[in-house]
Amino acid sequence: MAEFEDSSEPDHVEPENTAKRPGAIFGVWGLAIFSFAFLANVNATPQLATFGLGALFIFAMAIFLFLTPTALASTEMGTTWPKTGGIYVWTRMAFGEGAGFVIIWLEWANFVVAWPGIMGGLTVQTAYVIDPGLEDNTAFIMAVVIFVTWIAAGIALRGLRTTGIFAWWAVVVGAVLPSVLLSALTVVYLVQGNPAAMDVSGDSLIPTFDFSTLAFMSGALLMFSGIEIAAVHASEVKNPGHTIPRANLITVILCAAVFAPMTLALAVLVPAADIDIVTGALQAGDVLNEALSLNWVTAAMGFCLVTGTIAALIQIINGPSRGLMIAGKQGGNLPPILQTENKLKMPVNIILLQALISSVLAIGYSLLGSVQNAWFMFLLIQTNMTLIMYGMMFASLVKLRYSRPHKHRPYVIPGKKFGLWLTAGVGGLVCLFGIIISFVPTEEAAGMPGWVYIGILVLGTAAFVAAPFVFWIFRKPSWRTDPEAELADAEGR
Repeated sequence: MAEFEDSSEPDHVEPENTAKRPGAIFGVWGLAIFSFAFLANVNATPQLATFGLGALFIFAMAIFLFLTPTALASTEMGTTWPKTGGIYVWTRMAFGEGAGFVIIWLEWANFVVAWPGIMGGLTVQTAYVIDPGLEDNTAFIMAVVIFVTWIAAGIALRGLRTTGIFAWWAVVVGAVLPSVLLSALTVVYLVQGNPAAMDVSGDSLIPTFDFSTLAFMSGALLMFSGIEIAAVHASEVKNPGHTIPRANLITVILCAAVFAPMTLALAVLVPAADIDIVTGALQAGDVLNEALSLNWVTAAMGFCLVTGTIAALIQIINGPSRGLMIAGKQGGNLPPILQTENKLKMPVNIILLQALISSVLAIGYSLLGSVQNAWFMFLLIQTNMTLIMYGMMFASLVKLRYSRPHKHRPYVIPGKKFGLWLTAGVGGLVCLFGIIISFVPTEEAAGMPGWVYIGILVLGTAAFVAAPFVFWIFRKPSWRTDPEAELADAEGR
């Protein structure tokens, strides 16, 4: 097995002048919108709405205990090492090439698994508006998922400037507009004297947790993952030391401002026991149509959610695929055939491989008994890979602070070493807790025996975590094709 040497870091590294970067395309708002497009999955709000008013507590905990630590960690490392590759670069410098490749693989595989789940939700939402009879037609869902997957892959190959347009659409039309529309109409609904479907007493602010809802909570964390993805394109960011901290702060604020009102609106309109975790927002539209004598809300919500999700999916293909390609070229972790780029610097064969794997996974809609079962299992496998990845990221944060103390850091987590350990400790424990509780069977996987539920989760997670080691075992020195890789390593230290 080939080994690649790492150079040591000099005692002091001068700050890098990155204020003006030729070809940089992301400013503060552009980067914030790009990052939020990864997090802006309003399709996850029905999950939290089942907790009623207690969803506010879950939001607060998720933002302070998960989103904030990940934002702080990615901001410090992203501004210190503004190199294309992001989380791969940080982990490689902290723990070596093997760990770096594993973490970028997990980030990529995370979205490979997410794809058929999100696409399935999109297809069901479309069917809900057009022909509700197609909602449980697994063959129809599978066919549409595969068809749109390849269309989206073709669009993603058009490059970052093209996909940047889709990011704005995903955020404005796919997230902000549905949240504002649903929240405003819910206020009108209540003002007209209609009763809330949820308990509004003080006791309901703290949700009741039991074994049937713990795995649900683990999946809900996924709603707040992805803020580190912008660092994959760090070389295209204007003045990273200024841009990344502000963009991440805007992203966190947008998460709270968009997700919380929409979740509460769903909880007000639809009883928790009746909320469908895939079409919950459209169910709320039906309630508003009837209560307010309207006939357009469900259709409008469907249009926003479907087109917004499609736009977000373009982003999902793009970022992780580029990061994996960087790991292949700089670390020699992928064979040359998977390092192929087009003239727009997009990793052609990796994107096509992602579309192929997602198409195969889409067969799960025919094998797992129902669309909801398949959607939920995709969600949990994705969640576990995400939490393993973030656990490694927090470990890298600590390691780099101690192993490279003299590296100039344009942004440092407040609180010196206490702030460092608080951020990494809280974030790491949340990741560990999320992984453990995901193995508690939940009633959302209706009709699945416990052993099937756990078996799919264990085998699915293990298969994707083990896959990068196959490449690692067979890699060759000739796979390292980036002539700038050694220079980039030296500059990073």
